[in-house]
Amino acid sequence: MTIMTQGAICMAKNQARRTHRQRMICAAAVSATTVLSSGFAHAQAVASSTEPQVGQSLEEVMVTARRREESAQSVPIAVTALGAAELENHRVESLENLQTVVPALSVSAASGRPNAPVYSLRGIRPTEALYGQDPTVAVYFADVVISPAEGTNLGMYDLASLQVLKGPQGTLFGRNTTGGAVLLTPKRPGREFGGDVKIGFGNYGRNETQLGLDMPFADSFAMRLSGRTIDSDGYQTNVAPGPMNGAKLGGESTRSARVSAVWDVTDNVENYTIVSWDSKDTNGRGTVLQAINPATTLRCYDGPTNPNGPCGANEALPSYFDALERARGRDRNDVESDMRQRDETEVWGIVNTTTVSLSDTLTLKSIAGYRDFETYSEYDIDASAIPGILTSMQTATLQHASYELQLLGSAFDNRFDWVTGLYWYNEDGVQNSPGDVLVGVNPNNPFMQLGAVDNSSYSFFAQGIYRLTPELSLTAGVRWNYDEKEMTLSSKTPAACSLRDPNTGALLPADRCSVTLSDSFSQPTGTLSLDYKVRDDVLLYAASRLGYRSGGFNLRATTPVEYAPFDPETVIDLELGIKADWFVGDWRMRSNVAAYNQWYDDIQRTVGVTNPIGVPGSAIQNAAKANVFGIEVEQTIAPTDNLSLQLNYAYTKPEYDDWVDPFTGDDLTDTPFHFTPEHAAAASLTYTVPMQGAGELRFSASASYRSHVWINSLQTIQAIRRTPASVLPFMQQDAYTLLDLSAGWTGVMGSSFDISAYVKNVADKEYSLGGIQLYESARPDIRPFGIVTKAYGEPRTYGVELRYNF
Repeated sequence: MTIMTQGAICMAKNQARRTHRQRMICAAAVSATTVLSSGFAHAQAVASSTEPQVGQSLEEVMVTARRREESAQSVPIAVTALGAAELENHRVESLENLQTVVPALSVSAASGRPNAPVYSLRGIRPTEALYGQDPTVAVYFADVVISPAEGTNLGMYDLASLQVLKGPQGTLFGRNTTGGAVLLTPKRPGREFGGDVKIGFGNYGRNETQLGLDMPFADSFAMRLSGRTIDSDGYQTNVAPGPMNGAKLGGESTRSARVSAVWDVTDNVENYTIVSWDSKDTNGRGTVLQAINPATTLRCYDGPTNPNGPCGANEALPSYFDALERARGRDRNDVESDMRQRDETEVWGIVNTTTVSLSDTLTLKSIAGYRDFETYSEYDIDASAIPGILTSMQTATLQHASYELQLLGSAFDNRFDWVTGLYWYNEDGVQNSPGDVLVGVNPNNPFMQLGAVDNSSYSFFAQGIYRLTPELSLTAGVRWNYDEKEMTLSSKTPAACSLRDPNTGALLPADRCSVTLSDSFSQPTGTLSLDYKVRDDVLLYAASRLGYRSGGFNLRATTPVEYAPFDPETVIDLELGIKADWFVGDWRMRSNVAAYNQWYDDIQRTVGVTNPIGVPGSAIQNAAKANVFGIEVEQTIAPTDNLSLQLNYAYTKPEYDDWVDPFTGDDLTDTPFHFTPEHAAAASLTYTVPMQGAGELRFSASASYRSHVWINSLQTIQAIRRTPASVLPFMQQDAYTLLDLSAGWTGVMGSSFDISAYVKNVADKEYSLGGIQLYESARPDIRPFGIVTKAYGEPRTYGVELRYNF
């Protein structure tokens, strides 16, 4: 009855005048709910004739999406949760790997920095990972946010679970979750002595070790020690002539250690502390040159014969165009560079959670966190062996601290669960990016761009869940967010400052080359949802959330018009969903389906420009409005206790409703959403064979599919239209499918040893994770830099692992 009423309302609203998108949303909602209701009605009939036995149902997955532990099937939002075994079977060792399991998630990387990923959920994505621009997907470790996105991959070991919350999380997770949130939960100390040790070996010189050790010292105190090392040579080879010939790229040296302790101070007070240290040194990720714009200053790099004609520079410059021809004629893992590339990150942090049970219905929780982050990188952006066309170094430090105080309770005979709290966050850091540009042509080298940030955020929140009836529940929440942002900019060369005075527009003197900008932003956010239990294992829900991403400043700004702060962006969504466990005969089924629409307003978009001294940069604009419509399906099929099939699918259709360039008045609404596949899917098949006292064999195959995407993150539709048709394919990634295989033997011959083997990217597919697209500038009055490069994903990798459990 509820579904029919929703459909009738939806159709009635559109009787008079409906847009194509409104018709699509309503049709999808009506058809999805109608099909699901009829399908589950049939399933109920089947289930009633064959009543399932106790223990036959699928494993219950616990999540903390509403800041309290509850079953994922009872939470009225779309959430994907993976336990420790699933993370290991899928070899999710970084959040980049996670997108092969969660289709709605996209992870990309600009240039050659594997430690600086950019995350997207449901099409909501920042342009790049840069100080001054907050993320759209927040990553939490032990309930404490990790910022910036650099280094978020380092905690991906010894996890108890990983949760992906989809859509804006406006109440309980606050700011900068307009796309969603990823929650990493480490394993807690066990109350019995024991652990495991793992070693592994793979191709490209990979070797790894991992340790997990539980140490109970008393009934009230226990510790866990865990650590990981990874070393690999790299899958790319520098084929440029000279001293760098034969150097490897794409490898890493990772060292991680974590100590956690649980102390039951009294029967009602628990103190949980985690101290972690992580270091990841990589030899970079080489990019591959794709195209050069011959109408730019790059024409000067044409060799000693000067086929492009004189350009008023030292004409004894190597040919960049010859480098392009070489790149197009060789394997993607053979790259050229004139410099050592590296991307090194070191992080240490501490989290303390104190939980006080004030009564049977009232709990006080304190969550404090501190993180110290340092990174150093050198990368050859021009992807050639020619010195100084475009290279960059980056040093960055950032310290951030946060504190959250929660009060959780129940009332009215447990019909009303509520949580309220206060939150504070501060980050203080510096990002310095010196480099060279057009050496031999441009006398202004090296350039230096620096941004120092000091940002604080304050909020209070409250959310309640009221059970109107045993089957029907209402959830409502509100949060007030207040952000203070301050940024000090500096941009110069040895000869001059490239910053202009905010008042006069004149270039600042070299000895006073800095501009300090500050502003504050505030926004209420919230949640409203209604869920109905058709029966204990079938949940229908409708939810709407308002999410907020703070405003800020452009670290690359050099002129008064660019100094202006960009506004916050907001996302309001409407999500209709169903979560159901059911049977077809003896086959166990779990079906989770969500259809949503997101109203995306004041979108922060970064577009490519070139500053007055010729350095490629960017300007941030609030790109008006967009709509994102999507459907997500997670289907589990378990014909037997030993065989299971997991099918996940995400349809994402984002479109700008209104985007006008504030400088030119050009209509930019046809600009594609970058790194957002319209169709994405994942499938995994797992089969286990009990060996009757000799352990258990496990065989697994998984595949992930992503349809065509644009990777031109700094390009608008006007820039795309000015780009030659022959270059456009280099700014896109065609659809591709990745296949992974693994096999394992748990408890080998009844022992404490486990052994496993894996192959990832079995077919050795070529696919791009990102790159630099500067063939054209955002506006025709700004000269473009003129290059296109791509950063490719890993080729086929394989290895074996041995674990000892004690």
